[in-house]
Amino acid sequence: MATKTSNKEKILSIAAGGVVLALAFVLSKITIFEMPMGGSITPASTLPIIVYGMAFGPVWGFIVSVVYAILQLIDGLKWFVTPFQMFLDYVIGYAALGIAGFAALKVSDRIKLANPLMRFRKAGLIRAFIFTILAYLIRWIGSVASGVIFYAEYASEAGYDNALVYSMVYNGSFLSVDLGICIAALILIYLVIPSKKADLKD
Repeated sequence: MATKTSNKEKILSIAAGGVVLALAFVLSKITIFEMPMGGSITPASTLPIIVYGMAFGPVWGFIVSVVYAILQLIDGLKWFVTPFQMFLDYVIGYAALGIAGFAALKVSDRIKLANPLMRFRKAGLIRAFIFTILAYLIRWIGSVASGVIFYAEYASEAGYDNALVYSMVYNGSFLSVDLGICIAALILIYLVIPSKKADLKD
């Protein structure tokens, strides 16, 4: 019985992972606003990855996040400066979304819920907020480091004497808005899922 449950969970994790990767990548191609030196605001393109992590836990959450990071890295080659710069901006930036998996219910509780969205709702909105903000904070730190190391020359052009301040403001300007959109979408999804269906099955 345990093996059957494990296999079923693995199949569900893989199938749902493919769906959220496709959805997240499509949403990432819909640009609300694009910054001149890279970085954009999207209609909650990171949301599917975050919800997935909360539904399936940190292991699967990081697996899917790393795959998503690779897809974004390939798509973002036009901004290539050095491999380390791409690592900071893309690998660190998007793989950090996997941290949302730590907001998931414990394994014994979540496998009782067949619907991934129910797992997300049962995990709770506060957890969603905390780990989403943390994921974006890590992404911001990686992008700030990249800006200081590889894009410092543009600081003076933008009217900044300090490359660190420039990078913090530049990356914070679009990531904060993108985070706000993602949190609003998290609230919306949480509210539309019927709470009575989120109870654990006996």
